[in-house]
Amino acid sequence: MDFSEAVSQFAAHLLTARGRAMATAESYRSDLLQFSEITAVRRLGDMTRAAVLRWLDELAARELSPRSRARKLSALRTFCSWAVEYGLLERDPIPAETAAPPALRLPHALSEAEVAAILAAADTGAGAEGLRDRAMLETLYATGMRVSELCSLRLIDLRLAEGFAIVTGKGGKQRLTPLGQYAIDAVRAYIAQGRAVLCPGAVSRDEVFLTRRGPISRSQVFRIVKRYAALAGVTAQVSPHTFRHSCASHLLAHGADLRLVQELLGHASLAMTEIYTYIDKARLRKVYDECHPMA
Repeated sequence: MDFSEAVSQFAAHLLTARGRAMATAESYRSDLLQFSEITAVRRLGDMTRAAVLRWLDELAARELSPRSRARKLSALRTFCSWAVEYGLLERDPIPAETAAPPALRLPHALSEAEVAAILAAADTGAGAEGLRDRAMLETLYATGMRVSELCSLRLIDLRLAEGFAIVTGKGGKQRLTPLGQYAIDAVRAYIAQGRAVLCPGAVSRDEVFLTRRGPISRSQVFRIVKRYAALAGVTAQVSPHTFRHSCASHLLAHGADLRLVQELLGHASLAMTEIYTYIDKARLRKVYDECHPMA
């Protein structure tokens, strides 16, 4: 059955059989169609565990509030239960581990050693692409910026002498983000020795990070990050957003103030930043259990 057709039937079921309000049915419909758009699931039978996990990862990357993510997961779970009950699905594709509240679904952060290995894997002696890739990775880790913010970063946004960059985030909101010395040096080297070599039309482009055809895309950054993670021997799943998580958790682990990290990441709410304190607590528990003689 076509996925959108099944969603329409489900919305009608909510209105007639369950007596839900029109606003509730429309909210469920919107969440389910968003699921279809993100996962490219077009037929009900194409729903898989992998598609659901991919969708959950995308919701986490979009930094929705725990309440919004819980609502969306509830809509999908209710829809799948209905589809199984009426014989439209053979089995529920939602993994059992998603039963925990989304607020407790911790983002994955690399260790400092893993980050260092990935950064070192970007060989700046390998030419213009190596210089660009090292500059991108250093910038992602130094600032915790989103991949979309990295791709849209312009030359005019860089204040390298002062050690800052102007980052344009969600809703066009701008913030001043510090750059570490490693990132500053890498970006300077790329601009001086690699940018014009990499892109013949670089002089007419505003964007900092370019390919031979123009501005770099999100998907290209994603592939670059995964490639260097593999070269570094990091077996965990790594994406540009993993660098954002790692930046935040490492800052907090070294004593950074929570509100400072909120400002750095451009979170609208402190509640979004507080999830990184759970990572620290989880790490603390692990170290305690491994090291305490009476644990």
